[in-house]
Amino acid sequence: MHLHFMKKRFLFLFLFTTLLVSAGLLRAAPQTVGAVTVDLIAEQAAAVPGQTLTVALDFELETHWHLYWENPGASGLPVEIEWELPEGFVAGEIEWPAPERIELGGLMSYAYEDTVTLMVPISVPATAVVGESVTITGDAFWLACKEQCMPGDAKLSLELPVAATASPSEFAGKFEAARAALPIEGAPWGIAATLNDGALLLTIEQGSGPSIPEDLYLYVDVEGIVDPNEPQVFEFVSANTARLQAVLDVAQKDTPTATVSGVLQSASGNWAVNLPIGETVAAPMAQGPIAGAVPAATGFEGMLLNLGLPGWLLLAFLGGFILNVMPCVLPVLSLKVFSLLKHSGQSKAQALMHGGAYTAGVVVSFLALAGVLLALRSVGERIGWGFQLQSPNFVVVLTVVFFLFALNLMGVFEIGTSLVGADTKVSKRNDALGSFGMGVLAAVVGAPCMGPLVASVSGIAVQANAATGLLIFGVMGLGLASPFLFLSVFPKLVAYLPKPGVWMESVKQFMGFLLMAAVVFLALVAGRLGGVDAVIALLIALLLAGLAAWVYGRWAVPVKAKRTQWIARLISLALLVGATYYAINETKAAYLNFESGSSVSENGQWQPWSTERVEAELAEGKPVFIDFTASWCLICQVNKKVATHSEATEALFDEYGVVALEADWTRYDPAITTELERFGRSGVPLYVLYAPDGEVTVLPQSLTNGIVREAVEKALK
Repeated sequence: MHLHFMKKRFLFLFLFTTLLVSAGLLRAAPQTVGAVTVDLIAEQAAAVPGQTLTVALDFELETHWHLYWENPGASGLPVEIEWELPEGFVAGEIEWPAPERIELGGLMSYAYEDTVTLMVPISVPATAVVGESVTITGDAFWLACKEQCMPGDAKLSLELPVAATASPSEFAGKFEAARAALPIEGAPWGIAATLNDGALLLTIEQGSGPSIPEDLYLYVDVEGIVDPNEPQVFEFVSANTARLQAVLDVAQKDTPTATVSGVLQSASGNWAVNLPIGETVAAPMAQGPIAGAVPAATGFEGMLLNLGLPGWLLLAFLGGFILNVMPCVLPVLSLKVFSLLKHSGQSKAQALMHGGAYTAGVVVSFLALAGVLLALRSVGERIGWGFQLQSPNFVVVLTVVFFLFALNLMGVFEIGTSLVGADTKVSKRNDALGSFGMGVLAAVVGAPCMGPLVASVSGIAVQANAATGLLIFGVMGLGLASPFLFLSVFPKLVAYLPKPGVWMESVKQFMGFLLMAAVVFLALVAGRLGGVDAVIALLIALLLAGLAAWVYGRWAVPVKAKRTQWIARLISLALLVGATYYAINETKAAYLNFESGSSVSENGQWQPWSTERVEAELAEGKPVFIDFTASWCLICQVNKKVATHSEATEALFDEYGVVALEADWTRYDPAITTELERFGRSGVPLYVLYAPDGEVTVLPQSLTNGIVREAVEKALK
């Protein structure tokens, strides 16, 4: 009886199992490990010989937990599977859906939240026997993270019959959703990838494709190529061309990759890309008449540029030397000369010490500024020399510094042995700190002044390797410091200068008026960038700064009681900090709200620049003259008055039918930046003449009516 019962139970189990297998797959129950539930599922109810069976790991996660993509980003580990398959079955790679960005602990990860289905194709051999069943087993490993991370693993299996045909399984809907989450093969635009100065650049051409979305982001599918923690910078360089820039991982500096692949993502879609890396970097150029080789600079400047590094260094030195006569630097240099006159009796060693300290202050400051510039460019910021004046913060601080310095020169207050000069006490103590500080101040006020010869060589410096770039900027600083250094090396030459006297005080006060002129110029810059609101904010800040200087000069003098001095200093400091803070915030808001007018001259001859406008005019057979300028570029403004906007040049343009376009870089403009870089420049001014036949002429940075006429007549004869 007992044996009969056992036989019946065995027969029942056998029939039940047979029914399950004949109906489709047999699988183990889903497994839950911590915050993760995972199941191994199949898209088809049977394995068909000679065809592909698609299986998947189906994950469900608790709220805010996430699993990692094939490139996990800055932290984490990707999901891995080890397969145990019947003989002849071959598993492919995981088909990864497009990930999302998740920041955890300051690290950017590429991952999935809530649910994710990771499909894997499995090739079924043609030799599989119909009517038999097969077992597919996967050993899965993952790392799940929220505030903390927990590794997990599970061994999952499913049993499938081998059949001549297969119907969809109950999980077919999950596979349909998983395929919809996969990136589309190939993007609908033309894309070129290049490496440039520590960055991966994708140049995207719209062509006949859809509009390029502004929120594009590149997920590179291999670790160690792009730094996921660094933001990616997207910008349009023309109406139909965009650039996406991602900072390279440090590992790429020694062994750069030959290709880059991954997912290009926006809110409108995901596209799988696989791009070869170009060996050279070229800014995106129009495919019309303005494309082509950029001519080298001509004249004295061009001769030096063509000499290579020695010519670049000489150009940098001369450019720095010329900065000494700029209105913002001249007062600083004059005070150092006054210091030499005061201490004309000091030894040669003392003179050399102060000259060396001043030179060190200038050169170190130039190197520091250049280092910041090169570092910002290496992480994707496309900025050039003089970029500081595109920042409202810098304009406000520099204006307040100039204003206080001017008040000091005029005698409103004295600050003793400070940056204003190395006085008698400093000389007697052989203290070089004052001279070093004076060098720092000269560099800070001199660096934004884009004088002659600076734009071309600074363009080379920012696009060369870091060592060459720093060397060029260091030599430029040496050129700025050279007059005072020369007098320090040859102190006997001081005897040929006018003798010290009361006249020095008058000249010093006059230098204060020069700095006041620089303040007016900076107010003009603020007005061009932020309108009347920015100017009013700046004037209020200067009013409070003037009050602070008056309080300091009236009550912080040594003849007053110590308590009075300290109170005066605290009041002055509070006024100064409050004024600067107020002006920065108000000016920044004014910059954001101000809608600048188009760059059009009063008589309508000058029109705003764009690559499309240039192409259209050239297509009609008209020559084009472009003035790349900025309101904060002093030499640009001088050239406008004496050459480009003069009556003689306007008549010349009318005579030859030249279309005059102005590219205003007062505010940062990526399209203008790209065009400047195409001509090897990192700043303005730049003057370019296009002839209808495609010939391009680059004019010198310092212009006259004669230079412009000669260039036009030569190009259009």
